[in-house]
Amino acid sequence: MPSKKPHIVFSVTNDLNHDQRMQRICNALHEAGYQITLIGFVKKKSVKLSNQPYHQKRFYLKFLKGKFFYLEYNLRLYFHFLRNDYDIYSAIDLDTVLAHYLASSQKKKTLVLDAHELYLGLPEIQDRPFTKRIWTFLEKWIYPKVKYAYTVNQIIADYYKSEYEVDFEVIRNCPVEAERSEKRDHFQPFILYQGALNEGRGIEQLIEAMQWIDMDLKIAGTGEIEKDLKALPSKFGVAHKVQFLGYLLPDKLKQVSEKAFIGANLLSAKSLNYYFSLANKFFDYMHNEIPQISMNYPEYRLINSEFEIAVLIDSLAPTKIADAINNLIEEKGKYQRLQENCIAAKKVYNWNNEKSKLLKFYDSIVE
Repeated sequence: MPSKKPHIVFSVTNDLNHDQRMQRICNALHEAGYQITLIGFVKKKSVKLSNQPYHQKRFYLKFLKGKFFYLEYNLRLYFHFLRNDYDIYSAIDLDTVLAHYLASSQKKKTLVLDAHELYLGLPEIQDRPFTKRIWTFLEKWIYPKVKYAYTVNQIIADYYKSEYEVDFEVIRNCPVEAERSEKRDHFQPFILYQGALNEGRGIEQLIEAMQWIDMDLKIAGTGEIEKDLKALPSKFGVAHKVQFLGYLLPDKLKQVSEKAFIGANLLSAKSLNYYFSLANKFFDYMHNEIPQISMNYPEYRLINSEFEIAVLIDSLAPTKIADAINNLIEEKGKYQRLQENCIAAKKVYNWNNEKSKLLKFYDSIVE
């Protein structure tokens, strides 16, 4: 009879319901026989946890943002780890790694780092020198000690290798390959932005660009600058063609995405994290067979050279965004070619392929 597989604990700084990457990872490992616990926290607008086959836990915290949030969350994690036994402590990004590192060291257990992004390159900490010094100290203290690690793309893996001499596997955040359930023929075409409404994501420029685009824009997501963004359509005279959909659960978001005509994946190069990014929405648009406007950054350029699925732009100037979108609207042959390339690309970039790398990674730890 095969031996029982280890118990892996993951922690993230969200409420679990909208984290599709972690849902895919946890489900894949659970199906492979691992015991899984995923930990998050309850936000002000959090709803009941979605049903999952693995164990989920959320903390109620006094502080919901800022440095006291991260301190409280890591303390809660650490004391939870002391009271409970796990075999593998998998930290998601720098903001949860402290508790995982301390507990795994104390209990002589395995530490794994799953880096979803280049944390020190986040725009939220770029203009906060004291905050950045703290995170930099933490990264330089713990990351060189990590033996097992993986991340979302090759450029981030190469960066951490050069900084800390740590090998990172690459496990991309691709959706499960599936047939489309919606047909666009009977729907009014629209442009879709999906994701967090935070600084540096080109949403302000996209709304301004709508002055020169004869198509509606739907924005799915919430975030720190949502209130400011909602004032912009009236400012630019485009309120009649910009709709904010709010936070959508994955199934509902997919229904909306499948009806979209063009996807927008716009990021500022001022953030090194964004410049190094391979955004979830890039693959979501691909899998929903939506040609997209994306940035001419390394990872997008690499995939687009293999499968042309996007119009890549070098600037977030609203006129440049409008020109790129209008080009896709007007050039029907080009649009059809990009759409067909999406169908080919998702047969390569899908979770079935990435899942096999994930399972191989964790199986190698316990062999």
